[in-house]
This record gives sequence, structure tokens and C-alpha cells, in this order.
Amino acid sequence: MKPTCPLLILLACTLAMALAAPAAFAQDPPRNQPPQPAPDAHQGRGEFEMVLIHGLGGNAAEWDEVIPYLQGTFNVYTFELGGHGKTQPIDNPSITAEVHHLEQFIKDNGVAYPTLVGHGLGGMIALQYALDHPAKVHRLIVMDAAPRQMIDTREKAHIADLMMKNYDRFVAARYLNMSDIEAVSQKVMDTALRTDSASFISLLMSSFDYDLTKRLGTLSVPLLVIGSRQMFPDPDTSQQVLQELGWAHARSLTFKRMDTGHYMMLERPVYLASVLLAFGVTKDYDFGN
Repeated sequence: MKPTCPLLILLACTLAMALAAPAAFAQDPPRNQPPQPAPDAHQGRGEFEMVLIHGLGGNAAEWDEVIPYLQGTFNVYTFELGGHGKTQPIDNPSITAEVHHLEQFIKDNGVAYPTLVGHGLGGMIALQYALDHPAKVHRLIVMDAAPRQMIDTREKAHIADLMMKNYDRFVAARYLNMSDIEAVSQKVMDTALRTDSASFISLLMSSFDYDLTKRLGTLSVPLLVIGSRQMFPDPDTSQQVLQELGWAHARSLTFKRMDTGHYMMLERPVYLASVLLAFGVTKDYDFGN
């Protein structure tokens, strides 16, 4: 069975809507300045460094309940995408542009040899950065992310038709389905709808050219893939899903499944922190999967 990834489906629909009716978003002017670090981007005084990257339609605050459990071990930094949360939009947003801004963010903050943690689209950004700068990354952890896009042309066209009928309702419904916890669903839906539309759409558009499977064999950074039950619904088929997503091309990979919705950091922040701590300081930590 083809794996279901709610984030990638959401990416497809918004892209299709943007292509079908670009004028609807013409009111968002281009911005030329790079994104500024979100307030309180650095917390903790630990021995190791960690950079947390949220996903599309999210913001840095999604990590707030996880960070306190990391601070004793890590200097924790939160990288916020342009047009998300409190960070100003940029001109021509794309995954590649955000990788460049992540590089500048790491340099500006004096972050040395960090563990990168990326959720959803943030995982795509973290993976590309690690492939481009392997000597600068200590560990790589991606959450509900894949090294390639999974939605075909027919699905894009179908979702575009649905979105043309009622864009806001469709996007809201997709985010409402990312958690079984009502408070979490309401929070992520509200955050997604508040995200700068031009930034959101441009990042979506860039995601459909995203395919790093052929480069995975060169990845020398220790890699942990964390998957929710929405992306890995059956624990017994997790390895098959990993292969279908494209992770089979990785030289080495550690996998951890969490019995949560897509927003693991909001549903089980303490447990997620323990997983990040274990892999962040111990190479190839055995999670017993």
C-alpha cells in the first residue's frame, strides 16, 4: 500500500491552487531581506548543539514544550522559515533558499557541529543541508519527512479541483486531520492559516522538484527517521514504507516510530525529547524497533 503523508498531500493541493489561480495571492509583495531569527532563537547551556526546524505552515513555537527537556544537554536553536510565525517573508522562497538561510543562521549564531532536527518540510531542508555540508553536521533527525515527493499528477489535479471550490475549508480540513487531539488540531490549523500565503505557496512549489534519493548514498551523517502513525500506520510494515518513501537509498538509517499524529512535538513532547536526546549524543542508538 502506498504510504499516506498528510503533509505532502497538503503541499500538493496548495501548489495546484496556486497554479490554477495565481492572481488570488497577488496582494503579497515580494520581500528581499533574508529572514531574521525568531525571538529567543537560542535556549540552554548544554555540551552539544541542536537546531530545531519546524514544517510548512508551522512556527518555532511548536518546539516550546520540547526545549526545556533538551537544555541540560544541548544549546538549542530554533530556525523559523520566512513568512512563518514571527519571521518576515523573503523573496522567492524555496527549499534551496531556506537551506542557504539555515547556513547563514548557523554561522550568525556561532553554532558548531549541530544535530539538525527537521519536521515535515523542515526535514527536507535539514536533509539537503546535511548533504551539502556533511562535515558541519553532528547528527541528522527527520520527522515525518521523505527524501522525495510522493504525489502524482492526477492527485494534484483532483486536489486542485477541491481547493478551487473552497480553499480555506480544504486547507483547514487537512490540518485538522493531522492529530486526534482536538486542541492540537485547532492550534496547527490556526497557525497554518496565519502563515504568509506567498511564502507558503512558493515553498510548496519548490517541494515538487525535491528528490534527494540519488544523493542519499553519499550521506555520511548519522541519520534517524522518526515517523508518526499517520505516515507509518502499521508498525509491522514500517520498513516497507521506509523503502517506498525512498529511504532505502540511505547508507545507514535508524528508525523510530511514535504512536502519535503528525505533530509529535505537541502530542508527546517529553517522549520526543528523550528520543532526540538519545540519538543526539549517541551514534546509532538502538531504539529496539
